[in-house]
Amino acid sequence: MSFMKTAISLSLVFLIYCSSSETSTYIQTDHKKGPIGYYEGDPLPPKTAFLTFDDGPSDWTSDVLDVLKKENIKATFFVCGAWLPKASTRGNSFRKYKTVLIRMKEEGHTIGNHTLGHQNFASISEKRIESQLDENQKLYQNELGEYSGKLIWIRPPFGSPYISTKNETTRKRVSSALQGKGLVFMWTKEFDSTDSKEWVKGEWYEKGPRIDPDNEKFRRKMDRIYNSLVSKTEGQGVVILFHDTHPTTKEVLPFIIEKLKAEGYTFATAEDYTRWRWGKTSEELSEEDPD
Repeated sequence: MSFMKTAISLSLVFLIYCSSSETSTYIQTDHKKGPIGYYEGDPLPPKTAFLTFDDGPSDWTSDVLDVLKKENIKATFFVCGAWLPKASTRGNSFRKYKTVLIRMKEEGHTIGNHTLGHQNFASISEKRIESQLDENQKLYQNELGEYSGKLIWIRPPFGSPYISTKNETTRKRVSSALQGKGLVFMWTKEFDSTDSKEWVKGEWYEKGPRIDPDNEKFRRKMDRIYNSLVSKTEGQGVVILFHDTHPTTKEVLPFIIEKLKAEGYTFATAEDYTRWRWGKTSEELSEEDPD
């Protein structure tokens, strides 16, 4: 890698923010952007990084969990049941990676709804949007049984329409479909890791001989992901977008965490965010969100 590793030992506890006076400072006063949640420009606790991972579970999710466990960090995973290659409702990702999902929950990570098939909300009907969320929830419960739970946090695929379009009619239509379905958790626009921008030589979505972490293009992509994030941190709170479907992300993640820790950052989940901003659990908050 083109960056240097730095050893540092920090005891970081997000509870500090939850008990601070800032907890009651920010109150959502309207839903013009959509259902209640976090959107670009909304308040975040300072020097806090929310690591979020979309599109899994995949072959790389267990490795990501290994990194997070080693670093004693909790993250947020937005899961799709039948979107990855070779996936279907019968041969779905929740069934294939059931033990990974159970581990994710047991280790204290937040799991959210990223729809069944990763369809763009701006391009489908309200009924279809609701179906994509409901069917993903149903599949998750069917496959995990007692280990499941309600996927309260929602991340729209592609961030659409809240990031990708300025069409107010489309936004209102999607927001109407999402009302009462849960809480939306977007990401800080400048902190898209760009890991899903492309697949490079040496990178693949399945473990095996097609993976080559020493490939020059693979290493360059790691550098790009790293630099696209750490060059923008100035002590502000950030919600970082990753995809646990990419081996480059798994490889570069320890270096990003190390750098953020060196800058004094602590780490938190979407669930922590509700407690910090509203002083409530996501379940309590979602029950208040009007249909």
